[in-house]
Amino acid sequence: MRYLPLDQICEGMFLANTIFSNDGKILLNKRTKLSHSYIKRLKNMEYTHLYIYNSEDEKWDCTGLISDQIRAEAMTVLWESLINAVKRRPIDSKRVIFTIEGILRDVLQKPESLFNLIDTKTMDNYIYNHSINVCILSILIGKNLELEREQLKELAIGAFLHDLGTAYIGSSTKKINELSTQDTVQIKQHSKHGFEILKNISNFNFYTANIAYQHHEREDGSGYPMGLIGKDLHLYSKIVAVADSFDAMISDRVYSKALWNEEALVELKKESPLKYDPKVVDALYQSVAVYPVGSIVLLSNGQQAVVVEVTSSKIILQHIDDFPEVYKDSEMQIEKRLA
Repeated sequence: MRYLPLDQICEGMFLANTIFSNDGKILLNKRTKLSHSYIKRLKNMEYTHLYIYNSEDEKWDCTGLISDQIRAEAMTVLWESLINAVKRRPIDSKRVIFTIEGILRDVLQKPESLFNLIDTKTMDNYIYNHSINVCILSILIGKNLELEREQLKELAIGAFLHDLGTAYIGSSTKKINELSTQDTVQIKQHSKHGFEILKNISNFNFYTANIAYQHHEREDGSGYPMGLIGKDLHLYSKIVAVADSFDAMISDRVYSKALWNEEALVELKKESPLKYDPKVVDALYQSVAVYPVGSIVLLSNGQQAVVVEVTSSKIILQHIDDFPEVYKDSEMQIEKRLA
């Protein structure tokens, strides 16, 4: 298994993860044998990197913390929710809650699970995969902060829909480096728009809706839309602020290249307590794999290896001829990430 740039992917290789449309339909199944036309199609969809198997029978899993079935459902619900928001129609709150229950079940079923995949978003599907990632990260952070199951559910709903207000902005966010001052002001209103939609949904409580309003606020009052300071921010909003920032940092965007997980974690640590709640950032550290699946790493014995599985207690590395397990107390340690 490898995480490769698209220009290094050849005919005859196999997809290691499923490719979805924005509305949750499967475009290419996991283990699809790649042809020239498939690779061209993926390039046209603006994919830059993908998880790849060299052979069809490789066992390593690149699905992530939620199943393909749950991811497809989540993307469909997000798609429909954004369309309903644009058309001023009601959000299907019962379906949102059903989807969140599935995400919670998948994320919480393995106590040692970490957020452990490298980003494969495109500009076109960013909002959908970003919203799912922020939801997953928020659940993991909340779990490490010892929130109760019902609190995790409230948090997850708000995290999942935190960017719902972007439905009023359209596609302008794809070219954010070219935006006028007026466009920037409009974008900063998405928090308020999202809150206005969610606060009127009877199945969601105020704290869930408030996440949409407060997730761009910062501890020192430098955020938006209200310029609130830390003592005025709800814990859920602080969690989603950190999750949202982290996932944005590890994503390729028009105006910045993706950081590696460890680089993004260091940046967030530097900006706490000024911008972010330190205890929330510490909980993020416990939730994220420093060396996610697909990372090429240099070992203390001078060899290079690929991370094929990682949990909070162990990392499994793929060498040329074997698959040794490297535990935290192992004599063989990872020195640094190479790619």
